[in-house]
Amino acid sequence: MQNYRPGAGRGFTMVELLVVIAIIAILATILLAVLPRGTGRARRAACISNARQIVAAANMYAQDYDRRFVPAITRGAPAPQRGYTWCATLQPYLDNEQILVCPSDADPQATADYACLPHSYGLNYRFTYNTAFGWSPGALTSKLTNVDDHSRKILLFEVKAGTPDPGARYTVHRLSRVEPRHGERAVFGFVDGHAEALLPAETAEMWE
Repeated sequence: MQNYRPGAGRGFTMVELLVVIAIIAILATILLAVLPRGTGRARRAACISNARQIVAAANMYAQDYDRRFVPAITRGAPAPQRGYTWCATLQPYLDNEQILVCPSDADPQATADYACLPHSYGLNYRFTYNTAFGWSPGALTSKLTNVDDHSRKILLFEVKAGTPDPGARYTVHRLSRVEPRHGERAVFGFVDGHAEALLPAETAEMWE
C-alpha cells in the first residue's frame, strides 16, 4: 500500500509560472528604467567634483602668481606647438589628469597646436584673457581681487566640442559654447571654488 502525501512532487501550474514570469519582467523593466537615471546622477556628481578640483587648482595657481587667474594661453612651449593651454599650465597643481574629462563627454578635446591635455571644460575668457601673451607663467590676467561676489562668478564651464581654438577651450561667446551634458544642465565652477549643475540660461548674469 502506497503512502500518499498531499502536494508531494507537485510542480508549478502554468498559471503560476506565467505569474512569476510577469513579476520578473516588471521588476526588470523597473530596474532598467532606474539604472540610467542612477548612472546619470553619478556622472553629474563626478563632473561637479572635477570642476571643484580644477577650480581649486586654479586658485592654488593664483596664490603663486600674485592672485592672478590662470591664463587661457601662454607662450613658451617647444616647437612646433604655439604655446601652453590653461590645462597644461595647471598640470602641476592637479592630482589626477582624469579630472579634466567629464564622464559624460564622449569626445574630450586636445590639439596639436598647443601643449594640451584632453579635456571637457573651458575657462571664462573674461577673467583668463592674457593681456601679455608671450609671458609664461604669471601672465597678466585679471586678479581675483578685482572680481566681486566670487560665489556668483563663473570661472569654469562644460564646453562644446569643436569650440574655436579647442586647445584653449575658451570663448567670448559663452552661452553659445556651453555644452549641457547632464540632461538640460551643464556643470559650472565658480571663482569661490564651488561647482553646480545649472541650466545655461540661469547663468546669463554670472560671466562678467
